[in-house]
Amino acid sequence: MTDLLRNVLMGLGCLSLLWISSCAIMGATTVAVVGSAANKVGEKYDKEELKWHNEADNKAAAYHEHSDYQADYYENYED
Repeated sequence: MTDLLRNVLMGLGCLSLLWISSCAIMGATTVAVVGSAANKVGEKYDKEELKWHNEADNKAAAYHEHSDYQADYYENYED
């Protein structure tokens, strides 16, 4: 009778270890998938942010005031 009880308890112990290890494997897989997705989203956001900054810089560089044109004229075309 004690052998039967011992075997049942060992079986339950092995099942609990199997259950814990399967949860750990699923958790590790979930972490890996979420990390990979976060990296892809981060890279895409970095590219978009760089594009926004470049567009803002291009707009700022394209804007000239009248005094800029006068300075360019007098600097390059004075007699």
